Amino acid sequence: MRDRQPMLTVAEARERMLESLSPLEAVRVPLLDALDYALAEDIVATEDNPPFDNSAMDGFAVRVDDLRGASEGSPVRLRVVESLPAGFAPNVAVVQGTASRIMTGAMMPEGADAVVMVEHTRSGEDWVDVFEEPRSRQNVRFAGESVRRGDTVLRKGKLVRPSELAMLAALNVPFPLVARKPRVAVISTGDELTPLGQPLLPGKIRDSNRYGLIGQIREAGAEPLDLGIATDDASVVEHKIREAVAQSDALVTSGGVSVGDYDVVKSVLESLGELRFWRVAMKPGKPQAFGEVLGKPVFALPGNPVSSMVVFELFVRPALRKMAGRSDPFRSPRYAIMDESVTNDSHGRTNFMRVILTERNGELRATTTGSQGSGVLKSLVLANGLAVIDGSGASLGDRVEVIVTGDIQRADHSTI
Repeated sequence: MRDRQPMLTVAEARERMLESLSPLEAVRVPLLDALDYALAEDIVATEDNPPFDNSAMDGFAVRVDDLRGASEGSPVRLRVVESLPAGFAPNVAVVQGTASRIMTGAMMPEGADAVVMVEHTRSGEDWVDVFEEPRSRQNVRFAGESVRRGDTVLRKGKLVRPSELAMLAALNVPFPLVARKPRVAVISTGDELTPLGQPLLPGKIRDSNRYGLIGQIREAGAEPLDLGIATDDASVVEHKIREAVAQSDALVTSGGVSVGDYDVVKSVLESLGELRFWRVAMKPGKPQAFGEVLGKPVFALPGNPVSSMVVFELFVRPALRKMAGRSDPFRSPRYAIMDESVTNDSHGRTNFMRVILTERNGELRATTTGSQGSGVLKSLVLANGLAVIDGSGASLGDRVEVIVTGDIQRADHSTI
């Protein structure tokens, strides 16, 4: 007997899924190990950055008032009272008629309010001729110009990239608190699956889903655990699922969630835990399941390769990013103009069509990748986005929501 549970919309299913998930526990790690992790706390500056006024150029620290009217034709000569390399504090103040030779990053001496670049001077051991009239604060980096003490510089949930590593170092944070990345077990199910490198017998297909899903898990910022293939035997599937949840923070399966006689994953999950939903009003990917087994979230994806990867993009990716403490689980919404008419024949479901996105004259344009069958893996290979098609379809020139999944090409073939 078929399950009559009503289908959820994509938005309803995602809300139900995300509200049941929380970031994993936070850990302190050495700074360099924090790359590609999400911060688990706000970072508040305990000191100014830069910590003191310093020179942005090699040149001379001067008083602006001493150089009124200075030019190449009428240079002003100043007495040089000190040379200041980076890393040393000044000993002599700059007073009327004097200057200090200064290197990039060196602390500004008392009394100086600008730096003249060395290119605009001529100098000897204890004198300098200045050929320009500088502005106040010219070529000076002031204390706290980047960050002031007490500023909240980085927010909880922020991904640590190389620039954040540099900022954390500048703020003297040697062991940032980050959310642990989820470890995600992956299982392919189906009697028809053949491992790579083995002969392909009649009725068999290659196990491709597991490789695509592992790639998506890594791209989402999580750590995959490959548990191979399970046959369409309930006891085998149960053993694999128990093994998976014992070793991981989450489980992703592909296949076995429809209503066929050999689709055993859904029934095993129901026997081991709780299903939150199993049908979503979308194409491809209507038959899917999300639930919990032994306290771990389980994402049971369809067996068709396009369906499994599209469902991962829409559901598993944001779930894993939330578990990893990310403040941005979803991709930013974008819109594109359709360069062709498309029909949505999915009977009330939202169709996520694979499209090629191109930027032309400042606008994003979309065209489909050809056949949109859920088994046509090439439609994903060619695509750099998904067009969200509701209702009966979209006409040439319509503006539709798109999910950008890859690099966008300009009409001139450059990449943005």
